[in-house]
Amino acid sequence: MRRFSILLFLFVLIISPVAAQQEAPQTSLNHYIEFLSESSEQVIRRFKMLRDYQDDVTRYRKKPDYGLRLPSSGPLEEYYYKKAFHGLGIEAGKRKQLNAGLENVWSGLNKLDETCKTLETYVRLKDYERDNLKKSDALIAEIQSLFERYAHDKNALYTQIRQIYGGVQSRPATDPYMVTERAMGEVIAAQQRLLDALPYYLNEANKAEWPVALVRQSMLDDEKALAAIGNTAAQLQYPASDMVGSFKSALVSMQDIKRRALDDHNFAAQQSAEHGNAVYLSLVEQFNHNMLEFHKAFVGYSKPGHLLLNYPFFSPVMKAESSDDVASASKSTPPFQDKSFQPLNVKKATAPASAALVKALNQYVDWINQSLRQMHLLQMIVRNYQSSAEYYRDPAKAQKRAGLSYSHEDFKLPSSEYTLLLSASSVIPEPYRKSVTGQAEVLMNVLQEMDGLSIELIRYTSEKQYLQDQLKRSDAILDRYLFLFDILDKKKEQLYNDVRRIHESYPNATPSSSWYIAGSAMLKTMDNGHDVMFGMRDYLKGEASKLPETDRLEADSRQLIADEYKNMKGLQRYGRNNGLCPYTPYEDLGANAGRFAESVQKYKPATSGYAAHPYESFYYFYNNELVYEYNNFIELSKAGLLKTINQPDVFAFRRTTPQKPGTPPAKVEEPKVEKPKVEKQAETTAQVQTNNSEIPAAPKPPARQDTRPAANEGAPAPAALVKRDTVYVERVRVDTVYVDRNAQLQNVTRSLEGFAPNNMVLLLDVSSSMNSPYKLPLLKRSIKSLLTLVRPEDMISIVLYSGKARVVLKPTSGAKASEIARMIDLLQSDGDTDGNEGIKLAYKTANKQYIRAGNNRIVLATDGEFPVSDEVVDMIRQNARQDVYLSVFTFGRNEHTRQKLKKLSELGMGSYAHVTDASADLQLILEAQAKKLAGK
Repeated sequence: MRRFSILLFLFVLIISPVAAQQEAPQTSLNHYIEFLSESSEQVIRRFKMLRDYQDDVTRYRKKPDYGLRLPSSGPLEEYYYKKAFHGLGIEAGKRKQLNAGLENVWSGLNKLDETCKTLETYVRLKDYERDNLKKSDALIAEIQSLFERYAHDKNALYTQIRQIYGGVQSRPATDPYMVTERAMGEVIAAQQRLLDALPYYLNEANKAEWPVALVRQSMLDDEKALAAIGNTAAQLQYPASDMVGSFKSALVSMQDIKRRALDDHNFAAQQSAEHGNAVYLSLVEQFNHNMLEFHKAFVGYSKPGHLLLNYPFFSPVMKAESSDDVASASKSTPPFQDKSFQPLNVKKATAPASAALVKALNQYVDWINQSLRQMHLLQMIVRNYQSSAEYYRDPAKAQKRAGLSYSHEDFKLPSSEYTLLLSASSVIPEPYRKSVTGQAEVLMNVLQEMDGLSIELIRYTSEKQYLQDQLKRSDAILDRYLFLFDILDKKKEQLYNDVRRIHESYPNATPSSSWYIAGSAMLKTMDNGHDVMFGMRDYLKGEASKLPETDRLEADSRQLIADEYKNMKGLQRYGRNNGLCPYTPYEDLGANAGRFAESVQKYKPATSGYAAHPYESFYYFYNNELVYEYNNFIELSKAGLLKTINQPDVFAFRRTTPQKPGTPPAKVEEPKVEKPKVEKQAETTAQVQTNNSEIPAAPKPPARQDTRPAANEGAPAPAALVKRDTVYVERVRVDTVYVDRNAQLQNVTRSLEGFAPNNMVLLLDVSSSMNSPYKLPLLKRSIKSLLTLVRPEDMISIVLYSGKARVVLKPTSGAKASEIARMIDLLQSDGDTDGNEGIKLAYKTANKQYIRAGNNRIVLATDGEFPVSDEVVDMIRQNARQDVYLSVFTFGRNEHTRQKLKKLSELGMGSYAHVTDASADLQLILEAQAKKLAGK
């Protein structure tokens, strides 16, 4: 046995040098890289630990009613350190230099680990209660400096590794693998330079400078890199070739983060370091675990023929704290810089437009549409502000109210798209380029003035200047907004027309293709739809005496349907559930164009002066059902076609007449139309005319159905009354709104005077199926109609249940109606339905804000039924017995015939109603009037 051990020992002595010599230098260098990446992961974990700990410390300083916590960081892993230190296949002198750098990194990492563990012990012993966090502050400062030391030592070691790698790499520079490695390396180096320049501030509550120009330039550099990288992929073997595309997708993701970061860097984001910190960590995560991982896979798949070098993970650092004196608002907003342009002289081209030119022209359309979306958001914001501001015109009364506020934190200038647009414009021929880029610049100037005016309003309201000038400056700003909304509408039309003329000056490359034939037929329909839309706008403005003619649009609709198989010949049908199917947008545009024409011809003025402006329904239909479908087809075609632009809601914001101090603010009637004389309706009506189109009416007039039990039917035992409230004692007398069950909705009093305070939880279905003019827009209208009446004592909450159920608006007083309205404007349909969890969360919210002797009510708004568990059914029944009711509103073109939702409203002792265009403005008001004040 002893002899065998001696032989084994001699064998190892002989073989080890041979193994070391057989290990390639590149492999040994990658062991160092592996150590650096794993060490950087350790640093990142401690970085995030410190970030979370700082948040807890900040809360503790404000309210020290709970203890601090720090998770255990665990031991350091030595495996990768030892692996790099031993078994090297490179020359001894160079190895010694590398190991010296390796020791520096390992020493710094251990020091960081020790300091973090000292902080952990300090927190577990609760020593912060004794020294008022003095030692904590010192340890935090030391940890921050150790982050910087680690990053410095890591970069120094990596520089040595790169130098040695350059000396051992024998492949020619023209080798496709080497060319690809070099191109990837340039992209990686560019991302590292950006990350090194970006700041991360531990105290993110402070205002902080953020390098906008640097991020913008990096985004442009990414665009150039995307166009250049990957040219050698065809010369590489699979699967290394496949990693080139994956690496490009990682770069696209990095660029998307920068684009969002630029757009999100609005005035609200500039008030703290939170935005910049979030961008920094997102870029680090994407860089390390996406881009570098794909590069590592490329290196791995290049073996054994090509031995390449990996890149180490980036390690974050924290900058010194910034001062608060940044991003201050200017005193006044200068008017936008306008320019005049001569009519574009377009000449017919002989050759088709390049793919780059078509892409650039479509970028103009996309940017216009994004600008219109942001303008619409601002229209909603200033409209809500205007309605609130009128209550503050009288300084004496204004001083008794909660402060007037304004916020436009969700408004975002489309600056990233604008930057990329200007870069892409280089392919537009010189005679045209100056004109379209100049027009785009003017549009951007208009948007920037809009943003500036909102920043001014923030300062104006926060400093309560309205108490001194009786809203004089506020009125001037709102008047200016009205002008800017109109000027942007006109200028975007001119820009689109010029872009389209440039596009149409080039012949199409494939004029006989089905994509081009079908797209041209759809464009003809869109042009006639555009004319009808503008005709409707002129009619509602009073600039036209009659409704627009729709004969051509109706004919286009019929022709599209009739020619479908001829126009679409040869195109693959994937089915309506497949987003790549071109038949879906084609068929939908044909059908929707007919519906649009029909709704225009059947338009009649609203029978109530309080309805939303009739143009709103046409605005939603045109953009969502016509423009969206057409642009979807263009994106699928890839046939050199041009998208079209949306149209704004030109009536979304209108100025009200300022009231004299001492008089109550006038109600904004939308629209101000003359009410026609209406004869008494028969018991059954064939159809109900609405602003949209004719909608089949229920057998009875559109009064809501009361499904609650008769007075005191099923009333709880007296013991339950003591537990919650005494509302049931006066049930017949209290809920008087239901006395006239079949009353017309138009007869409802638009006032909450004399009614009990409301604790109303709006449980809203905003899943993707609610994306229809008959659904989400009507829901928003219904809520906003109530917001014109709510009082300070009324509490409104909003719970959404698309995807994961969540509270998006905690119980908010009616005094902040503008904030509630702003939240309503932001609602978008997306995701799936999770009704069960939504109902549970709604009851939890309602019970938490329960108002004794008030109208505690959940209003469930949805477009369809969903599975309801026995647990939820029992919850509805039990809460109804404890004075928390459930009402159900359904939405859709046709009334629901299924009974499950109606049964829920019965269990909840609430009401059930199908909301239509005719009833939307008053339906929710009825719910708020469900209980009168005691003694009324």
